[in-house]
Amino acid sequence: MEAAEAMEKVGDWLRAVHGPTVAGPGGLRVDHDRVLRVPEGWSIPYNTVAFLDDGRPDKELFPAPSVVVREPDGELRQAHPSPGGLSTPVAYPGQESWREVVDPEYVKAGFGELGVPLPAVAGWVKVDNDGQQTGQERENPAYRAGPIRRGYPKPENNLETLLAFAGVGWLSREQLLIGLLRCTVYVPLDVETGSTDRFYFSEERNELRVFSSTRHLPSREHAWWHVDLATLAEFEHPPNLVINGGPATFEDVTGPELADAARRFPRGEPRVDRHGRCPEAEEDLAQLAADTAEQMGLATPVEPPTTAAERARRHGFELTTEECRRTVLGQSWLRRLEQPEPVPGMPNELGADGLAPSWDNEGRVVPRLDTFGKYPLPELENFRYGWQRVVGAYAGFALGEALGTAVDRMRLDELVARFGPDGVTDLPIAFDQPGRIGSLTQRLLFYTEAVIRSPHREQPESRNIEQLFPCVVRGSLLRWLHTQGAPLEHTDGWLVKVPDLHVRRGADDAELNAYHALVTQAPQAAPMIGPAALIGALPAVLTAAGPGTGFSGGVAQVVYDLVTVTHRQEEDVAAATFLAWLFELALTKDSFSYPVWNLAREVLTDHPQSGPGWAAVQAMVAESVPFFGEHGLPDLRMPELIGDGLGTLPVLGRAFAALSGFENYPEQALLRGVNHSGRSALTGALTGALLGARVGIPGLPAKWIEQLELHHLIEQLATDALWHFDRRSALQQLGTTWSQRYPRH
Repeated sequence: MEAAEAMEKVGDWLRAVHGPTVAGPGGLRVDHDRVLRVPEGWSIPYNTVAFLDDGRPDKELFPAPSVVVREPDGELRQAHPSPGGLSTPVAYPGQESWREVVDPEYVKAGFGELGVPLPAVAGWVKVDNDGQQTGQERENPAYRAGPIRRGYPKPENNLETLLAFAGVGWLSREQLLIGLLRCTVYVPLDVETGSTDRFYFSEERNELRVFSSTRHLPSREHAWWHVDLATLAEFEHPPNLVINGGPATFEDVTGPELADAARRFPRGEPRVDRHGRCPEAEEDLAQLAADTAEQMGLATPVEPPTTAAERARRHGFELTTEECRRTVLGQSWLRRLEQPEPVPGMPNELGADGLAPSWDNEGRVVPRLDTFGKYPLPELENFRYGWQRVVGAYAGFALGEALGTAVDRMRLDELVARFGPDGVTDLPIAFDQPGRIGSLTQRLLFYTEAVIRSPHREQPESRNIEQLFPCVVRGSLLRWLHTQGAPLEHTDGWLVKVPDLHVRRGADDAELNAYHALVTQAPQAAPMIGPAALIGALPAVLTAAGPGTGFSGGVAQVVYDLVTVTHRQEEDVAAATFLAWLFELALTKDSFSYPVWNLAREVLTDHPQSGPGWAAVQAMVAESVPFFGEHGLPDLRMPELIGDGLGTLPVLGRAFAALSGFENYPEQALLRGVNHSGRSALTGALTGALLGARVGIPGLPAKWIEQLELHHLIEQLATDALWHFDRRSALQQLGTTWSQRYPRH
């Protein structure tokens, strides 16, 4: 379509709206001098005749309105007055008017210049002449749920957002190229020479590897060139780009196609072209290390935290400037503590000076370097699972329970009456203050101790030794019961010696007595029934973290041996096994973990099972897990509508419903997991575990993690479990020290 045809269409519309007098002195006409080609089509501005022809500034419409004539269909759309805003279909007198309902992800992105893609339009609502909705609606069968709702990694900038939109089919190739010209990238540089390694630039292929943010730079790189893509497109020989946009997001763009887009749609934003260093390589850190060494009387200052930053990046995180500063302080304190003379001025708040608590073999607190939940202190191989996912799942479990304990087993109307129409919106007081861990988390910790103490890890060639595992589980549960007040003559291991675990948190006398009868194998003990069987799924999967470290019957055997110590109902065992198989996928060491709505169906496909218990599991997945892989509006599930909220499968189903579609909204997901009737504490815990497996500890709400009791202990035990089953096991590296920590009997 030529500009003249587009202007004629807008002129016809002005006459249709304003009548035949539109061309008179008091009317409106197209501003021919300011017509522009834009990505969506032609931008046709208009103003008053008095201003355009007579030069009367008092008659000017400001900002000047504009109509976009789309190509190739010729649809007329009113341009948004603000940059980045979305155009909307124009209205014609006497004709039905339907307003688009555009996916909020696209609305918030600020990509209005690229137009409104049909797959991003959820539907339309009919409006009257005054712009009021009439109640009539139409769904768009071509709509596709956005990447954030579908569980793609949450983008950190415009480039990652653009790539994600293209990934779900919201943008055409041309729209992607035009959008890329408005984005910037990072190119790795050598800190000393300021040059780019041949690994990132191939002269033979004229190919340049670029990254969407410093967080995604290769771990060994500590300096960068920050440049906009329009500048690269103007090179004499524009490089072909391999764009790394974060986990599971890559895009190849040729230099010629980007240069062609730049000629047609030049960048209007300020250019970006500068060099810099990552936080861990900033020069002022060396001065901080020197000043701290002088104050503490150290012979030499500690090294800059480049190693810590590299390890964090390998686990998908980047140390902030403040975290780098605290790492220097923490390393200095640890070196000072190694010296024989007394240490004056030891910090009371360990976190303020880069230290965090850890627990020794006697359950005593000793300081360690704070890693901010971004990397483990032991050098783990992450053979099968990612450390950040394992510790995230454990911390998320405890956090979810802390959120839900105050409303556990409440009816929804009681919950609303106590907390208001939105229910729980922050960590509520449970027991005596917000953030206290409960009995569910206590049991999770002792179940985890049980899998570490399983003798099969020491003698993998002896399959008969697996038969001892239920006895080990009983021993760990007896130690947990001891922390709750039950007598026990002999206790060993470090966990039972931690004073903070010797508190009653939620489990009543009847439940504790039932556990005691079962683990001591009292003749009259009847198996328990209920969702507490699900607690064992997470520690069970850790047995398969390394090569050949699992049971001969796989994770399913571990779950059975662990769960049936207390719960023997077929449905309870099936649900716990299903959850464990799901955790096997969710805890992947890969940079991207698929969302629950995808994994739940994959588990059913990969592990086909039969029987009444498994039929119930399949029905639960169908009821509680939406599907975002099709066109049309997804059916987000409400936790309150999944079962009664009390049984094992309803609790698990409500956790799935709470999280599915909210993987990138951690606070919302956790609150959805507890704001319903029924077993809110366990539902919240499972929601938090599945969420933490995706986002790690840094991805959980920081304001709540900071209040979470013993979150460093929880992280330490989860790390111990993964290290124990790693290829380079703690058992092999620490020998008797580890055996004293986790005795084998």
